This record gives sequence, structure tokens and C-alpha cells, in this order.
Amino acid sequence: MSEPLPEFLLYTTEGCHLCEVATQVIATVIDLEQVYVELVDIAEQEDSDGLIQNYGERIPVIQHVPSGKEIDWPFSVEEFQQWFLLCFEGNR
Repeated sequence: MSEPLPEFLLYTTEGCHLCEVATQVIATVIDLEQVYVELVDIAEQEDSDGLIQNYGERIPVIQHVPSGKEIDWPFSVEEFQQWFLLCFEGNR
């Protein structure tokens, strides 16, 4: 049986305090038990050079996989909630 595809990717790296704070903000909007959010350590991936170049100064960044929409830190609960709802516009 194959693993489910992530609905969101959270670009992060080890020791990133802001990533921990962002995860707390995200968890106030998304039930992490119900929605698959995959953590992507930009320094530990096969294409880490490209990820570090793209996300290194922007992390934490969360991406909605189906739409490709991203939101960079810093974001408030309200900003994240608005972005989260925008991810699903057009899919209704």
C-alpha cells in the first residue's frame, strides 16, 4: 500500500526556531491529525542546493501541493487562515 500524497509541504531545517513557531500557528488552523503536512528539511534533500537557494532565506515556507501556492514566514494566524482558504478557491 502506498503512502498518501502530502497536501502541504512545510519547508524547514534542523534547529529552525521560527519553523517551530510557524508549526504552532499552522496547527491553530489545520488539524495536523486530519491533514497531511510533510516536513521537508531543505538541507537534507537530494536537491538540497536548489532548495536552499530557493527557500534558504524564506523558511519556514508552507506550500499547498495541489495549487502550488506558498506563504512565507512571518504570518499571523489570521494571515495563514486567509491563505489556507485561498488554496481551495476554484476547487468548490
